[in-house]
Amino acid sequence: MDDELHHRLRTEQARALLDDADPHQAVMLACDLLVAGVDSDAVVALAAESARTLPAYEANVRLAAVIGELGLPELDLPTAVTLIALDTCERILDRSISAEVGTHRLYVVGDEGSPLDDLLPAVAALAAHLEDDLGGRADDDLRARLAALARTIVDRLRAQHPA
Repeated sequence: MDDELHHRLRTEQARALLDDADPHQAVMLACDLLVAGVDSDAVVALAAESARTLPAYEANVRLAAVIGELGLPELDLPTAVTLIALDTCERILDRSISAEVGTHRLYVVGDEGSPLDDLLPAVAALAAHLEDDLGGRADDDLRARLAALARTIVDRLRAQHPA
């Protein structure tokens, strides 16, 4: 398994630990693992699921089976927060998730053990502005402020954990 697949697997493992794995991402990851030659029973079972209809709970169960078969250790909370925050920020910056979704996903910075907990007030302020002032629909100003926060988070995490 290459580094990119390993990183994606650990990120979904982190999501499952702190919330729920993304069923679509979990199934696509399993398919990519198959292509890369990782064809354990759990990987095959997850890849056979529908990315549109797989419930989050079942994605968690199937993902846990994949992780168990591959012998990956459990993640600690700071690592899980870091993985989710980094992935969320990258998706905000490349606009593969909406500003509305990204804003709420960044609440992970406030989770126990987060190396980014000092940024929780900034996330909460953006979320309050989004919900209270903008009625849940991001405008260009909020998108710009969110992108700036995402860039700050990415830069900080990469400085703390150089590749």
